[in-house]
Amino acid sequence: MITKSKGLEKELWTIEAAGQKAQILPEVGGELIALWIDGIQVFHTVDSLEGVKAHPTSYGLPLLFPPNRIDGGHFTFAGKVYQFAINEPATGNSLHGFLHKEPWEIEALKDEEDEVVVRVFYNAEPGWAHYDVYPVTFLAEVIYTLNKDGLFQEVRVTNTGSEVMPYGLGWHTAFRITPTTVMNISVGNRVEMSERILPTGNLLPLSADEQKLVGEGLDPLYADMDDHFTAKPYDCGFNGAVLTHKEEGTRVTYQVDPFYKHWMVWNSNQEGSFVCIEPQNWRVNAPNLPIPAEESGMACIEAGETLSVKACVKAEKI
Repeated sequence: MITKSKGLEKELWTIEAAGQKAQILPEVGGELIALWIDGIQVFHTVDSLEGVKAHPTSYGLPLLFPPNRIDGGHFTFAGKVYQFAINEPATGNSLHGFLHKEPWEIEALKDEEDEVVVRVFYNAEPGWAHYDVYPVTFLAEVIYTLNKDGLFQEVRVTNTGSEVMPYGLGWHTAFRITPTTVMNISVGNRVEMSERILPTGNLLPLSADEQKLVGEGLDPLYADMDDHFTAKPYDCGFNGAVLTHKEEGTRVTYQVDPFYKHWMVWNSNQEGSFVCIEPQNWRVNAPNLPIPAEESGMACIEAGETLSVKACVKAEKI
């Protein structure tokens, strides 16, 4: 079932299927801002439009395009100069791109009792809002499927221009936590960061605490986290994160495509109610790193081609 209302003072889409429920706010990045699976609240949510607009990366499932920081907002690719706005003055970097704040469009693809499918999309045509800083044209789409098994996501980016399109893609996924939550993430090494929160070039072994991310689980509030890691899928092939809410007796599983080879983990200065576990295809500042693209994750989409990447969120009582 799909319900459209004026929640959060703008059109809010509520989708329900097989006992699951999600809410999408097209006005702000096409963002899926709330999710309940088998009655379990998955994401950190908010009940005001002002809250979402003020901190769009602190709620739900916001798209980052490109993700995280670019040194000085500047890079050159295939002979073309890209200059993003410096929206983090303290570090002199650009941060998180622009699509998570733009209004998207939305349409229903399927509306049945046991499954709902919706498509949110942003068509960056010639002269679009940020063409001056990112002079390419493209179509960004996110297909959400909600059914008895959880929430399934497919993101597609099509290069609609005639030249190669450099890109970075990530998610600032904001999970609700409780005082007894522990998290596991498929991390490999920690990426050492400078005072400007940019990679120094060094990869470090996990600390004793960080090793708990791939072991017994780590308290998301054990320290002030704004940490960068390489991804290392488990032996079973799982690439993702698991949050176990011990006192509640619930577990949330976030599985992402191996395309996402890097993680950021941010707990909002140990605010206490959420942690952002952020998969991204590239290392922070990838366009400016003097390392092979296979390691940095720097990537492009050729003219006329489409990138397609999947992820899913599930929850259960344990």
